[in-house]
Amino acid sequence: MRFRIGVDIGATKTNILLITKEGKILSRKQILTESQGRVEPIIEKVSNIIEQLLDKHKINKRLIRRVGVGLAGQLDPKTGYVDNSPNLSWFGVQFGKKLEKRLRMKIRLANDVNAAAWGELLYGAGKGHRELVAVFVGSGIGGGIVCNGGLVEGATGTAGEIGHLIFRENGLLCDCGHRGCFEAYAGGMPMEKRMRKAVKAGKSPMVYEMVKGDLSKINTRTIAISAKRGDRVAKQIWQDAQLSLSVLCANLVSVFNPEVLVLGGGVIKGNPILASQICDYVLKHSVELSAKKVKIVRSKLGGNAIALGAAGLVELES
Repeated sequence: MRFRIGVDIGATKTNILLITKEGKILSRKQILTESQGRVEPIIEKVSNIIEQLLDKHKINKRLIRRVGVGLAGQLDPKTGYVDNSPNLSWFGVQFGKKLEKRLRMKIRLANDVNAAAWGELLYGAGKGHRELVAVFVGSGIGGGIVCNGGLVEGATGTAGEIGHLIFRENGLLCDCGHRGCFEAYAGGMPMEKRMRKAVKAGKSPMVYEMVKGDLSKINTRTIAISAKRGDRVAKQIWQDAQLSLSVLCANLVSVFNPEVLVLGGGVIKGNPILASQICDYVLKHSVELSAKKVKIVRSKLGGNAIALGAAGLVELES
């Protein structure tokens, strides 16, 4: 098929792309998601936009095999069932079949970072390779794994939930309910929560001054700068993030022996030094032959990675 449609449903924004088979973007539309707790609002909006794009380019629906959709959470790509998507407050909802019914087109659902990994393989930093691991660090940490040219989604579609591997036994409480997850130490939202708690308790006057008392302005960049300037709390939070991400990536390189390790997401983009620190750590601590082989690169697709990858995944369906 000549054309593909990819949708990236985020907590606040939804990105919809009409692309060629080669990944050239013909049209891009971004809308507010505004679908907290209910799937119906975004189903209606996405369907309307897709129909408008097809009309604009005079493309018959029959020329689109499936619509690829990526979203954050634990989901079953085979059935379209979303078990748990905290960012959207979707729990136990049948999203895929409802979207199919409204749109009258088949849907290919995928976890957002699985989709991003596939996008990087087809069109981005991993193009031309068959062994790839993607680590995206934003509000949380997600992973995508490609082995022997195939996306690894697992028995229930939840492969790649690397943020919830254990970094420290009985460590910090993670939003998933477990303790010691990598995400609790290096996810953007948990890092910011730790910093805000410390500032509120009067333990970090430097950060308080930086944000002029507005704790909502604290982000990972604030933490990194404060750590460099000597703030004790910020330094501890930042060191935890650096170490946990480096350990996670070193372990992934040792386990999967990828040709390419792709680093992406807002935390990586906002703090470029992390990529070089991770690279140094992997070289020293991963299995030696794996460390020598792997290329560690930053995402080339940026904010379009999920939608592009979701569009590309439709080719895996019969």
